[in-house]
Amino acid sequence: MLEAMQRLAALDRERALLVHIGAILGWDQETYMPENAIEERAEQLALVEGLAHDKAVSPEIGELLTALEGRTDLGETEKAYLTVARREYDREVKLPSRLVTEMARQTSLSQAAWVQARKNDDFSAFAPHLSTMIDLNLEMASALDHDSPAYDVLLDLYEIGSDERSIGEVFSVMKADLVRILGKITSSPQVDDSFLARKVDVPAQQRMNEYILDALGFDRKKGRLDVTAHPFTTTLGRQDIRITTRYLEEFFPSSLFSTIHEAGHAFYEMGIDPHPDFRGTRLAEAASMGIHESQSRLLENIVGRSFPFWTRHYPKIKEMAGNGLDGVGLEAFVKAINRVEPSLIRVEADEVTYGLHIIARFEIESALISRRLSVEDLPEAWNAKMKELMGLDVPDNARGCLQDIHWSMGAFGYFPSYALGNLYAAQFWDCLKEALPDVEARMEEGDTAPLLGWLKSNVHEPGASHLPGDLVFRVTGKPLDPSHFAGYLEEKYRRIYGW
Repeated sequence: MLEAMQRLAALDRERALLVHIGAILGWDQETYMPENAIEERAEQLALVEGLAHDKAVSPEIGELLTALEGRTDLGETEKAYLTVARREYDREVKLPSRLVTEMARQTSLSQAAWVQARKNDDFSAFAPHLSTMIDLNLEMASALDHDSPAYDVLLDLYEIGSDERSIGEVFSVMKADLVRILGKITSSPQVDDSFLARKVDVPAQQRMNEYILDALGFDRKKGRLDVTAHPFTTTLGRQDIRITTRYLEEFFPSSLFSTIHEAGHAFYEMGIDPHPDFRGTRLAEAASMGIHESQSRLLENIVGRSFPFWTRHYPKIKEMAGNGLDGVGLEAFVKAINRVEPSLIRVEADEVTYGLHIIARFEIESALISRRLSVEDLPEAWNAKMKELMGLDVPDNARGCLQDIHWSMGAFGYFPSYALGNLYAAQFWDCLKEALPDVEARMEEGDTAPLLGWLKSNVHEPGASHLPGDLVFRVTGKPLDPSHFAGYLEEKYRRIYGW
């Protein structure tokens, strides 16, 4: 490895260490931090984010990039690293340090305000923080690319190469498929899931989560599970991946499936390893948020809500649930956890209506960023969109526009990644089944190692070596095609609803 490349990677690792220190502070804020510590925590995060930014924009990095980019004797992994390093360096140098530190400070305050506002169903308490996050996002978008629409710039941060037009085209096809499939389901007899509302105490749910994580092969030496208001996964180091869940005693699947979902994210982070020389650098990060989401949605839904998976694990979960699953057989349980019905809460939505939640957020945040929609009018616009897309009346803001953490984090442009993740996941799954024809039979035996091994080799290990579209093509042999997701839903729900 060239000395200049070694130096570039070393500088990159120093930046990553600071990012991980910031992640520790953020993880603690969402899990164990005392409520009154928020003001100083915001200052701590601002300081660390500022230091990380200063590392990222070091003139030495620019000099090394320029020197290395002119060489013709680089390997493919080295070329990939330079591409990623150049892209991120060019972004970072456009952002003023003042903006980076202010974004970190305001994000910490905004998230804390959101937690209380949702708890108290008080949108007015959160509205000023939301306005601030929008202002900061617009300033960031302008600094990154003054000539492009702000929302396009923000979308590209999460799904490289995407813009509002391209995502809108994919969502248009997906929406038509979802509406068609939902129509078939609603014209069929509804499955019974009433027993899922039986009380299952938190200790029992904790045992379920521990059992499922062990069954999936979650490495406790590299990760841990904690509790938070909104489940998430965060990387605190190359071998320190934290996942969180939440507990609802009157609906235990919420915790169980959020844990499986976050485990999918964790497996991705644990599996990234494009080359030992580039561990701890930008190359050892996710290809995109959509690819990241594909791994959590694949594990949660395609695997975790399937008949083969529960053939093995349902008896143990039923035993742990106590009276919660008395008299409920495997067939009834799997149908219940796949029940399709428009609902208010995105993270608890079924696979069919989930995409409609994302389309709603995509359209709303586009309007917020373009200033076509004011913050004060957000609750009314949200409620109208839920009525339009899913026929739902929203009873309060806690179950409406305050339900998601993302806007409090300033993560505008993030939501489309969730729906793209579903599309990527289905396409990966079809390819995986061709490579491993007995994968579902192995799942029935409780063996998910071949499945996770295939994902690690094909999707996880490359990290950021490929753009998301390129990765999908390399793995599946064709570009993103929404028909894979529609076909998966058709096959699955035909069995569950018997149309």
